[in-house]
Amino acid sequence: MRICVLAICVSAAGFAQAPAADVTTVEQIIAKVNGDIITRSDMDRARREMEAQLKQRGATPQQIAEAMQQGEKDALRERIDNLLLVQRGKELNINVDSEVTKYLAQIQLENKIAEPDKFQQWIREQTGMTFEDFKQEVKNGILTQRVVGQEVYSKVNIPREDIVAYYEKNKATFLRKERIFLREILISTQDKDDAGKAAAEKKAKDLVARARRNERFADLVRDNSEGLTAKQGGVLDPYEKNVLNPAIEKLVWDRAKGYVTDPIKLDAGWLILRVDDHQKEGQA
Repeated sequence: MRICVLAICVSAAGFAQAPAADVTTVEQIIAKVNGDIITRSDMDRARREMEAQLKQRGATPQQIAEAMQQGEKDALRERIDNLLLVQRGKELNINVDSEVTKYLAQIQLENKIAEPDKFQQWIREQTGMTFEDFKQEVKNGILTQRVVGQEVYSKVNIPREDIVAYYEKNKATFLRKERIFLREILISTQDKDDAGKAAAEKKAKDLVARARRNERFADLVRDNSEGLTAKQGGVLDPYEKNVLNPAIEKLVWDRAKGYVTDPIKLDAGWLILRVDDHQKEGQA
């Protein structure tokens, strides 16, 4: 497919019909991919989500700056790749409407929001997107997974002896670094008065006590977490040594699987971490 990358502004009043003083910029187009567009607001939203996730996980300002610098380089390329996959899915007439409906219904059920209007409002508050935009994002995500599965994985058939030979020849590249796997619960204190902050602290302490009594952490996340990972059961990306905020790393790095921290005070609220696994360095 041919990709045409542009940087232009779309005017609400048109280009030729109105004088320059009357032109209002509605949106900046960053890239055009075979008729579909990627806008500045798309990229800004991705940037905000990335920055919020890093802050929520306790990253230092330097770590945030470094990650954002690399992330911004990759974000547009990833967006273009995903858009090409979506377009390929349409060419293949792949229909994922039923899967989208099931996914949204599951979110609605898990968050106990019965009324459609309130659910749509909740989506807007959680994501900063309109419900229709969020629904389209979900659809595109499911569609890209289906395309990759249908066009790539289903056609890959490598003889086992070739796999073994490749592994033996490239063992060094399969050396696994030490990593820790964490889940999180965030109890927000944003925009709360002193009473609200005190209630948030008490709630966080109660949740720690419940987790240490072996209540399912994923259930506690689902019912209580206000973090960006709540829909994924609080699962965080695995961390290698010296990547986490040093104070947080000290709390969890040498702990056994199943360990639950005391509430950790952050600017955004109270953070609770659970050690899901700790893989030692070695051959994968």
